[in-house]
Amino acid sequence: MKNRYLILFSILFIASTGATKAQSVDSILGMGQEILQKERIFSVKGIGMAFPIGGVSDVLRPRFSSSIGLQILAKNRKHFLYPSLDYLNYKYDQINLDPDYDYITKNANATFYMGSIAYGYMKNIKKFRIFGSAGVGGGIVNEPRSRIDVEAGEVNYRNKSSLSGIIKLNTGLDYGARRFKFFAELSYMQNTKKIQGHNLQTFAVNIGTKTNLFRLAKSIDGIRKK
Repeated sequence: MKNRYLILFSILFIASTGATKAQSVDSILGMGQEILQKERIFSVKGIGMAFPIGGVSDVLRPRFSSSIGLQILAKNRKHFLYPSLDYLNYKYDQINLDPDYDYITKNANATFYMGSIAYGYMKNIKKFRIFGSAGVGGGIVNEPRSRIDVEAGEVNYRNKSSLSGIIKLNTGLDYGARRFKFFAELSYMQNTKKIQGHNLQTFAVNIGTKTNLFRLAKSIDGIRKK
């Protein structure tokens, strides 16, 4: 898990400075190391459910979902960036026949993989922090489809994948010490993709932990010395 955050962290910094050709890899890593040493980056891991809103709830039923991300604090620690990846899992009941298939699929599984980056603000009240953020992103929507092979006596399932853009709003509360916190979060996600003719909107409830990644500074220092 530590290596995953180191890779994600490195990609973010390289991407954010890619337009500056004169900037060396070492200076990028040095910038990241400095931020980590100042304890301004937290790993965020959550689990919960994302409930469909409106007509799409006739198609989707929520199952457990999860998220992973980074909370990158600004110098004053009230403002932050929040890149994240969400895995959403649903029970799927198709209601409209797909012209490419001869049967409607019921009691199947649909999965969404969504990435986003958000800008947020937090307010400290003793050991509690109230936060909110807004961002954009996109990802992959996998809808199940099925074909029946009568001669073989088989039902063959496959995923029909499509891309979707998203707008994501978050608000929540976290509690804990400087380097480790528990959090509860509410989020609203609006997709550009429609499911079975319905707008795809979800309201998610997540709980999880935030862990400071200051120890990664030593790993980056080791890379710079090689």
